[in-house]
Amino acid sequence: MQIKEPRQQLDHMLRQTRNNLVSFSQMADTKAHILLSLSSVLLSLSLTQISNSSFTLAIAGLDVFLLITIFFALLTVIGKVKVFDRKKHSVNDKDYSPLFFGNYGDVPYDEYAKNFEEIMNDSDATYEIMVKDIYYAGKYLLQIKYRYIRIAYLYFFTGLIVSTLIYFVQHFL
Repeated sequence: MQIKEPRQQLDHMLRQTRNNLVSFSQMADTKAHILLSLSSVLLSLSLTQISNSSFTLAIAGLDVFLLITIFFALLTVIGKVKVFDRKKHSVNDKDYSPLFFGNYGDVPYDEYAKNFEEIMNDSDATYEIMVKDIYYAGKYLLQIKYRYIRIAYLYFFTGLIVSTLIYFVQHFL
């Protein structure tokens, strides 16, 4: 990446883009927390009525969907954490970003500081890592967080509809 003339507008654009990504991430987390709370409360309340024979099937159906909703909402807020087969990064990796803690956590401080110093003394490299950080953050938001929160909402609403239909079929048809 070559920037012909580093200027304040570029800095502002990159900073604003990064701030937008952080806001989108916070919105996804907030939605996931709402779903977690609502699904947990509904699950707790519904389990107290599951022994009532007129509600058993509808509540069991709802509870299955609530558990799936809770699972996907948790995946939204937990983040991508690899415990097994985790790749250790090096400053020489092409996908290494010195701005992302998941990449530099394995790099010794001296190596990290030396690499960061080189980057800060080269405006093209500085812009390149900022663009790379924005790219990977946006990709993560789209492919992980918003995908899981979308699935969680779909299961939540599907569970409400299915359990309501089961109840009406059992009692009115």
